[in-house]
Amino acid sequence: MATNQKVNKADGKVWAPNDTQKEFIEILKKHPDGITMKDIELQYGKKFATGSVNVLLNTDNGKGYVDGEDIDVKVDLVYKDVVIGSTTKHWKLYKLTEKGLKA
Repeated sequence: MATNQKVNKADGKVWAPNDTQKEFIEILKKHPDGITMKDIELQYGKKFATGSVNVLLNTDNGKGYVDGEDIDVKVDLVYKDVVIGSTTKHWKLYKLTEKGLKA
């Protein structure tokens, strides 16, 4: 067992990404500059629940496979093919960390 692997104290098992998390990691490998959940949905037709990927994040409670950066995206409001205004959406841009690239 590698020294950086965390063992669950309750059952002694080493944590590993599940199939959904592996699929998310594989998509991120194709986008080194990062990708949003919305873009994943549009490009791959796949919706990932944030709860299933939060454990991958580079946080105190996460595993450190993925960085999440908050970004603002300007979106046009369109009515009958005419832009009538705009709004700003707050999304998260996901990128793999060095650890995630090795997964």
